[in-house]
Amino acid sequence: MKHLEFKRKYADLLLSGKKRITIRNWTNLKAGDEVYVHCGGKIIGKAKISAVERKKISELTDEEARLDGFSSREDMLEELERIGYGDEVYVIRFDFEPIESVNPHNMYYGDADLVEVAEKSLKHLDLEERDRKVVEIFLMYGSIRKAARKLGGSRKRGEIRKILRKCYLMLKERSLI
Repeated sequence: MKHLEFKRKYADLLLSGKKRITIRNWTNLKAGDEVYVHCGGKIIGKAKISAVERKKISELTDEEARLDGFSSREDMLEELERIGYGDEVYVIRFDFEPIESVNPHNMYYGDADLVEVAEKSLKHLDLEERDRKVVEIFLMYGSIRKAARKLGGSRKRGEIRKILRKCYLMLKERSLI
């Protein structure tokens, strides 16, 4: 399942149902996708994406600002400018369903340490060249975020997590973790 991440400050707006859209500079989401909703490092819910629309920032409306949890269009535009968004953005509409808070690490890796997963993967698994390189970079930097920067930017975090999850499952299957 895909993921939609928010800063901790948006948790109350999401949980109260006041935040029903998000505006992003980039997305791989499309209408019909179901996603886990992260807030402050925890999964707090699931959402179904009802629409994804590319728009010019100048076309954003007061209604979209309200649905994004802002008191006015001007406040929303100030925030988008502060973040450094370009001229066009994606407006993502979603239906949110809260769930009991889950730590994503536990959901995907149990109580395993990712450094241990990476070290054992290099030692015991016959990894494809790209996967091996990603695991080595993760070990070098000790952080998914830092490794993603080295690999080309924050969008690479998903690729790193996917590879580490695959490694974890293979190690678990072989009773090596």
